Amino acid sequence: MPLEVNKHVQRIRRYQPFDVDASEMIYEQADQADRTQSPYPVVTLEYLVSAIEQPTVKTIVLTGDAGHGKTSLCANLLAELRMGGETVPSDVRRTVFSELLKDGDAGRPVALTRSGRPLYILRDLSELSLQAGAQKLVELLDPPGNGVAIICANEGQLRKCVAEDDLNRSGTGRAKILVKTLTDGIARGQVSDPDGAVTVINLNYQSVAADGRTGGFVPWVLRQWTTPQWSRWKACETCDAREVCPILANRIELNDATHGPQRRAAVRELFAAAERAGAVVTTRQALSVTSYMITGGLSCENVHAKYQRSHSNRLWQAPHLYHQALFGDQLTPQQRHRVPAFLTLRKLDPGKVSRRQVDDRLDPDTAGRFPPGDPKSYLQKARTTRDAQKQAEQLRGLYTFLRRADFFNSIDSKDRFARMGLQAGDDFVTVQNNRGDLADTSVRDRFLKGLEAVQGIHRPGSNPDFLVLDPAFFAQRARAAVISRRVSSKNVEVVDQVTQWQKEGQTGDIPGMRNAVEWLNRSIFIRIPAVTPGQGAVSVEVDLLRFELLTRWAAGLRSETQHEAEIRGLTGSLADLADSLNKDDEIQVLVGNVMRKLMIDVGDKIRSVRA
Repeated sequence: MPLEVNKHVQRIRRYQPFDVDASEMIYEQADQADRTQSPYPVVTLEYLVSAIEQPTVKTIVLTGDAGHGKTSLCANLLAELRMGGETVPSDVRRTVFSELLKDGDAGRPVALTRSGRPLYILRDLSELSLQAGAQKLVELLDPPGNGVAIICANEGQLRKCVAEDDLNRSGTGRAKILVKTLTDGIARGQVSDPDGAVTVINLNYQSVAADGRTGGFVPWVLRQWTTPQWSRWKACETCDAREVCPILANRIELNDATHGPQRRAAVRELFAAAERAGAVVTTRQALSVTSYMITGGLSCENVHAKYQRSHSNRLWQAPHLYHQALFGDQLTPQQRHRVPAFLTLRKLDPGKVSRRQVDDRLDPDTAGRFPPGDPKSYLQKARTTRDAQKQAEQLRGLYTFLRRADFFNSIDSKDRFARMGLQAGDDFVTVQNNRGDLADTSVRDRFLKGLEAVQGIHRPGSNPDFLVLDPAFFAQRARAAVISRRVSSKNVEVVDQVTQWQKEGQTGDIPGMRNAVEWLNRSIFIRIPAVTPGQGAVSVEVDLLRFELLTRWAAGLRSETQHEAEIRGLTGSLADLADSLNKDDEIQVLVGNVMRKLMIDVGDKIRSVRA
């Protein structure tokens, strides 16, 4: 049998930005002949189809980082309008693509909505100068013919063009409604202005590991790329190198009927943890990482070359298996920076986390078909220091390999956060999903204790109140510090992102952003009553990594120098809680861990008593 080149593998590789043929990375450069499969059923497309039919809507802005799929959303919307919800054939996709390239400057309508309104699309605001962009934004606030306009714009360019339309620069000042709606979306989750004429969808809230009906974009891509349908992998069945090919091995393991679903679920949970850790993983980045994970960074020609050197060698494949390639070990730092998702995934690498209950059950003799070198090489006697160092490095690499493989093969998903090095991950998700017991105050108390530790307060045991120091003592904590305020813990609550938006908006309605994008709660908030009665609560936002830090600070970790930036950010939020109007003649002071009161007596004498 000959050595076969799988065209499906070639197409997958074009999503990797490390080669000159990375044409699939950008929609406008993609090979339209390959657009034969149905696109991912993204929630945002459904929202757009509904929004353009609203009679009050005039302008819709799709904003966010490059790579979220703004252009592809517009193309799929046009295809949807063209076919009326039916399956879109490949020739229609090519036609829509050509029309979008030709008329994507919003100079004339590219289609009609179902209600007959002309639809204008500005494919990329960045293609215009600031002055031209500002003028175009103002024009599209009231499209001709009672039409509706869709504007694709990176957030930075959008803000610059709106600033260019400022009244002080001889502009109209009308475009500022776009930035105001964007800002309201960040603060309260709203996507529309009060009049309903402007809608701004911030795609930086779009998740590639959403809790949706499809399980998220990443699992969907894995299923699409590894499925045996459409004879995509048929060429591999007749290839001479199939027994030693890590690409085919990755496809088989991820599509295995028994263990494939749990492996894909573990991949999704890693991406979800990366987003909860503060990373904005765009669709483009997710495609790059997933492509590299399946192919291991190899092409069919690379595999053939290694096979021709040795038909039976099974020691070179290990770094290219999906559970190793996902963390980009073989990439250079420059290549990993081109796909920032790799950087966050490496922080969550289960191969670097040593847990006794995991390591004790790992067996080097069961490393699989493609072991990382000789699994028994670490048993050989070391005669020199250099031999000992090399042996230690081999053993470290072996256990990194085994931990990663076991992470994806394990049927127990309860300790996945702990295996990523996140002890507080389960509590974080419990708050996000509103599954916690209201009577269980452990997460709240730990949160508050961590915030006290940020200020340098380390009180033993569980306390019924939360102490806020005077801001003057945040930066430099002496032996004694003045307490600005004491807050009863029972008035403090910990909520997820959606609940926070509801409370800030003072409405029980679900914020529009929740339904406009593929949603995943990424932050939790602790809401502490403000100093002045009647004012809104002071909210402190934390992502997964910051919550992990707070949990460890609450347990006694001291890392003021290492995490100085995090501490500054948190103490800045706490400054709003300080009571600067306290005019009592009694000052509370924390000396070590002992509360004392300083009272001003007759004759301006200061008396100290233990609180």
